[in-house]
Amino acid sequence: MKLLLIEPPKKFWFVMGEYLPPPYNLLLLAAVVEQNLPDIEVKVIDCQAEALDWFSLEERIKQEKPDIVGSGSHATCNVYKTVRVLDLVKRINPETITIAGGNHFTMMDEVSLTEYSNIDVIIRYEGEKALIEVLKHFTHNGITKKDLKLITGLSFIENGTFKRTPDYPPLTGEELDKLPYPAYHLVPLEKYHFAMMSDNPYVILEGARGCTHNCTFCSQQVFYRQHFATKSVSRIADEMEWMYNDLGRKFFWFADDNFCNGSPKLIESLCQEMRSRGITGDNSEWFAQMRVDSIIHVGDSGLASMNRAGNYWQLVGAESPFSEVLEAYQKGIQGDQTIEAIRLLKKNNILAQLMMVLGHENETRESLKESMKWATDVVKPDLIISMLLTPYPGTPMYNELLEKNRIIDFNWTNYDMIHGVCDMKYLTAKELQRELYLAYRHVFDSWRRRFAGVLTRNKYKRRIYWYYMRAGVIGQLKKLIP
Repeated sequence: MKLLLIEPPKKFWFVMGEYLPPPYNLLLLAAVVEQNLPDIEVKVIDCQAEALDWFSLEERIKQEKPDIVGSGSHATCNVYKTVRVLDLVKRINPETITIAGGNHFTMMDEVSLTEYSNIDVIIRYEGEKALIEVLKHFTHNGITKKDLKLITGLSFIENGTFKRTPDYPPLTGEELDKLPYPAYHLVPLEKYHFAMMSDNPYVILEGARGCTHNCTFCSQQVFYRQHFATKSVSRIADEMEWMYNDLGRKFFWFADDNFCNGSPKLIESLCQEMRSRGITGDNSEWFAQMRVDSIIHVGDSGLASMNRAGNYWQLVGAESPFSEVLEAYQKGIQGDQTIEAIRLLKKNNILAQLMMVLGHENETRESLKESMKWATDVVKPDLIISMLLTPYPGTPMYNELLEKNRIIDFNWTNYDMIHGVCDMKYLTAKELQRELYLAYRHVFDSWRRRFAGVLTRNKYKRRIYWYYMRAGVIGQLKKLIP
C-alpha cells in the first residue's frame, strides 16, 4: 500500500520576503507512519521544493500510483489548493482514497465534505493517532470507506449523510515525547530557507503544542482546544542535536505558539541543556515567539540565557495599544506590558518583531494612525509586521462577525491577513486594504527609520531593512488596493 502526502504548489506570504519552509506537519505524519506501519510505503511531495507546477504534479501522481493521498491546510488561505490536489487525484484514479486535515478542515468539516466531493475523509485536530488507525483499517479491510464510523477523529459522508466520530483528546507531553523526528529524509532538505532572516538553511522544530489563552481571533487556541503540552527538555534537546549534527542545520524555527509557555524554569533548563550539547549562540541561531506577559515573566535572566543559547529573534503579538481593543480580543495584556517586553528583548540582544492587528470593529483612520505611531515611536521594536483582522472559521471572532454580517468576503484565498474581508463600523474592507498599505509605508518609508535600520549594529535588523528595500514589499501591498 502506498501513501502520498502532498504539499501543493503555492505562493508564500510575500510580507515575510522570499522563503521556503519545510512542510513540517506532513513530515511528522510521514515519520509516524514509518514508525508504526513500516509495511506502508510513504512519500512526501513538496511541490515548492521540487519546483513542481500543477501539470508536473499530475504527472508525478500518475507515476506514483498511490492508494491513499493526504493533503492539508492549517492556513485557511490554502484551502482551495488542497482541494485542487485531491480533485486532481480523483480525476487520475477515482478509487484512490483522499484525506484532508488541518485547522480549516477541522473547523469546517461538514461544509467542506458537502462542497468538495473529492474529499473522502477529514481527520480532525492533531492527526497522528487517527491517521494510523485509518491506515490500519485500509490494510485490514482493503481500500474501502466501510466502517469508518468505528475510527475516532474522523468526518466523512456515508450514504449521503454527514458523519462525525468522537474526537481524540489533545496529545499529552508524554505522547509528544514518543513521536519520531520528522521525516526530513523524504524531502530535499537543502532547499528550505528564509532569506530575510539568515543565510543558513533552516528546519522547523516543535517543542510544544497549544496555548492556554483564548484570544478571540486565534485559530490555534481553537484547534488545540486551549490545551498546552510540551516535550521534555531532554527530548527537545535530543531533536535539536539531531538536526544540528545529523542534518547539519544551524538555524532552527521553533513552531511553538508561546515558547515554553513562558515558564522561566523550563526555559532555563532547556537553554542549559542546549549549551551542554554544544549548541550555543556562537554556532547556531533560532527563532521563537512568545506572549508579551510571558516575556516579562521570563525576565532579564531568562532572556539572557536564551540569547546565549542562540535565540536572536522573537515574534511578539502586541495587536493594539488600546485597552478596549485588547479586552475585546481577550488578549489578557496591556499596552504598557508590550513596551516593557520589547525593551527587555532589545536589552538582551534579541531582535524584537512586533505584530499588530489592524481593522477591529470600531477602527477608524485616526485610531490606525495612532496605533502605528505608538508602535514606531513609543514601543520602538526592531521590526513591525501589521496584519488585517482576519476572522478564521471556528474562532469566536468569526462567529461574532458572521452574526453581525460584517464578513463580506468568503473567498478563503483572501484569508491571509493582508486582504480586507470585513466591512467594519467605520471602514469598509476596501478602505482597510488601503490603510494596511499606509501602515507599512509609515514604518518602512520613513528615511529616519531606514537609515537607522541599515546602519544598526544588529545584523538581523540591518538585513531586514536592506531586504525590504530590495524586495518591493510595499509596492506589492499597494497592488492589493481595489
